[in-house]
Amino acid sequence: MDLTEAVYRNAIDSLRRCCGPWGLQASGRPVGHHQVWARDSMIALLGARLVEDAEIQAALRAGISLLKQHQAPTGAIPNNVDCATLRPNFRAYADSGLWWIVGSALLAPDPAAVRRILGWYECQDVDRSGLLSMQESSDWQDLFCTRGKGLYLNCLYVLASRLAADLFAVSDPAESERCRLQAKKTADAVNAWLWYSGDGDMRRHVAHSFSTPNPGEYDSLGRRRWIPKKRYLVGESYYLPYLAFRAAGEWFDLLGNLMAILAGIADGTRTNTILDFISSRALAAWPALSLTPVVRPGDTDWRDYYTGINEPHCYHNGGVWPFIGGFYVAALVAAGRRKDGEYALTRLAELNDRGEFNEWHHGETSEALGVKDQAWSAGMYLFAYDCVRKGNVDLTPR
Repeated sequence: MDLTEAVYRNAIDSLRRCCGPWGLQASGRPVGHHQVWARDSMIALLGARLVEDAEIQAALRAGISLLKQHQAPTGAIPNNVDCATLRPNFRAYADSGLWWIVGSALLAPDPAAVRRILGWYECQDVDRSGLLSMQESSDWQDLFCTRGKGLYLNCLYVLASRLAADLFAVSDPAESERCRLQAKKTADAVNAWLWYSGDGDMRRHVAHSFSTPNPGEYDSLGRRRWIPKKRYLVGESYYLPYLAFRAAGEWFDLLGNLMAILAGIADGTRTNTILDFISSRALAAWPALSLTPVVRPGDTDWRDYYTGINEPHCYHNGGVWPFIGGFYVAALVAAGRRKDGEYALTRLAELNDRGEFNEWHHGETSEALGVKDQAWSAGMYLFAYDCVRKGNVDLTPR
């Protein structure tokens, strides 16, 4: 038995340790995250749903049900539900409902709940641009500066909208078409606003925050506009991580760019540009770093609250996340780079074997620094394994 196969079996055991009566908990060891998290459990579900194991399947369905039971009157799905108190938490709210749509559509379709969730997300498109807005630290990087119109969030919105369109295709064709149109509107907006072409010009990326639509150097009253200067990755082409008021993130968000590929937003040219950039910068030497370059004290995106956990090359600030490695393998397969996907899967197997499906590793040394038996680390390994084995990315309902 080779390592990739052995780690596949170990991943199933790891997920079993995360199973509980209320759902798939984020961690399976005594020290860890013992809540049912919407994003963690639904991301883990991408691979876990493929396993014929009654305990795991029951936990996945229980988690979907638990999160739905605590859906807010507005339609929002909680970030997590505590398994000891059954108290919901809505703080890092931005992506929870979208991942619930993805997970439930693949395993336990619920059109009524999806309709309410989509209604809530429509309200997050505050300027009717097609792009969702979010508060700082409210998506999976819940201790980081991502804010405004986030790349990862809006790519996920496209993916969820397309799955919702498939869900409504028979029961409500009009709603299905509306979801498809929403997915296209958001995908077009991501390409128009967030793709940086390597020309050093940041004007069009911040034009959405001008009071008048003219994107030129001067406003309608002849006043010169302040435009931020591109300082990092000036000559590279990639999707920017976020757009905020008169500001744009400059670092390369690995997960966000991978989601642009997997959601079908990036065309073939942009897909190859992204994957070539990842390779040239060795961002997946251990699959995979969360971002580059790391944010340092004095940078615009540095926050005092990073101290202690988000230091350079740690956690969200350039740490290695095995679950992102699973998305990387999937993106390679989706792009027709199956051989590269096989190699990346081997590296991911080595990382998970050494770290015992750890939450995250140091970005320079690859030392395991998180908690073991993290559900999405195990689940996304299963998903990556399946993608390589089949030679395609399977996001169809069971």
